[in-house]
Amino acid sequence: MPVVAIFRIVNLSKWFHAGDPLAAKVARLCILREDFLLEMQGVTTEQISQLDEHSEQWRRFYFIRNIVRTLNEIQSGIQRIRSDPEFKDLLEKEPQEVRDEFDKHAEAMAAGIETLKVVRNDICAHVREDAVFETLGEMHPDAFGLLEIAPILKDTHYKFAGELVAQILLRGSDPANRATVLEEKLVKISGQLEAFALTERIFQIYVTARGLLAR
Repeated sequence: MPVVAIFRIVNLSKWFHAGDPLAAKVARLCILREDFLLEMQGVTTEQISQLDEHSEQWRRFYFIRNIVRTLNEIQSGIQRIRSDPEFKDLLEKEPQEVRDEFDKHAEAMAAGIETLKVVRNDICAHVREDAVFETLGEMHPDAFGLLEIAPILKDTHYKFAGELVAQILLRGSDPANRATVLEEKLVKISGQLEAFALTERIFQIYVTARGLLAR
């Protein structure tokens, strides 16, 4: 028997009270969670015809860059909540296994935060000119991409931009070990996905403490 989704009416002013610091922090995480889910679909979906006119690779690169920005925001939001006095009290009242799970996810997330910040600063939050400048200085002379020139302007694509993004992600690494470096960066970034589990747990603790789902 298929699982059926349950819809609840959420009165925003009751779920997230005005003047309530913890409510504002949780509401922010809820927004970022939905951003993250949409961006993940942009990466994992096999084909999105209207977004793949440039290329499937570029569409994935675009959403990965957005994911990095969003994960940084989520990480910041989680740290703010962890330092909130009310949430500290709520977490302390949770069973030990819940607190252990929370700490495990937080530790996994912390392990990759520096890599995440570097990637965000280079090519996500902004496209830093100095990062591009340094990358061009160390790029292999045979590196290449494609330029697609079409009769209609909107159908012309700088497909080489995808190769530039890949080169920026790998700048400063030994050309012989670039595949390994990219894999290591992706592993560290993937550790940030623990932020998703932490967001879910925080929301559960919040709505349970406020008795919101029982109403």
